[in-house]
Amino acid sequence: MNLNTIWNSLVEGFYPLGNSEMEKTANELGVGDGWITWLWASWLFASEPFSTASFMRIRPYGSARVIEARFAEAARQGILSVHSEGEYQRAEKGKQVVDQIVQSAEEVIAHLQPIPPAELQKILNYTKRLVEATLDTPEPPSRFAILRYHKNIHIEQDMPLLRLLLHHVGSLDQYRGAAHIASWEAYNIKGYEWSAFTSIWRKEADPLDALHEEMGSSVFTREEILEALRDLAKRGWIEEEMGVYKSTTEGGRIRQEAEDMTDRLFFVPWLCLNESELEGLSSLASQLRDGLKKGV
Repeated sequence: MNLNTIWNSLVEGFYPLGNSEMEKTANELGVGDGWITWLWASWLFASEPFSTASFMRIRPYGSARVIEARFAEAARQGILSVHSEGEYQRAEKGKQVVDQIVQSAEEVIAHLQPIPPAELQKILNYTKRLVEATLDTPEPPSRFAILRYHKNIHIEQDMPLLRLLLHHVGSLDQYRGAAHIASWEAYNIKGYEWSAFTSIWRKEADPLDALHEEMGSSVFTREEILEALRDLAKRGWIEEEMGVYKSTTEGGRIRQEAEDMTDRLFFVPWLCLNESELEGLSSLASQLRDGLKKGV
């Protein structure tokens, strides 16, 4: 049973729907391009104080300078408040704005009926068990993100089944992110350098301009990408020829090892489901993905 196939089926249908609607609402509210950064901070810290450094321990794939600037701009807009020097806190306006952005995605998803309710309930039961097993799995990887996300996202048991399922998938996604961080943090490399390396390894973007366009949402600049590429080349992980970058044999080996380690860590809690249950989840998740892509 290919667990990655099941996981990909669970996320492929949901995220394009929700993300596009959240972006649309953020644009309508006029909160600026950096909204996703403070939205994640709100999900992870709720009303607790946080700093750029504490945020980046959980979401390290950006530039500290750019993230700090986004938090400062959110404070200027009244979305965040300054708690102390170098620390921010979600303001009441920030809670209202985050709720509006999230609700817009929920409303798009809630009315859909991609598969019969009885089948959707079966997926929900499976994913609930996966989340519970993940919350009980000893570290590493860190459970901080999944615990905070699971706690801070407002959930009511009478919510539509799809909304509850999205919460389960989101919680699991936080844990996968932590598993991936655990797979590369020993290399003493910056998060945005790892992001650039991953893009090259996956051949998503080779020339520098295309790489910058591809990775722009990960909040780092063209100059910082150049710095990342120089460091990666010094490590012997990438090489450049006529402005095009590709991973070396050694770089490819290292990146694949990290991918394999991510899978090993992430899927440990999935042992709570037996083979028959995994087969059932796989079939249902594929049906769900196909139904969501049709927007039914």
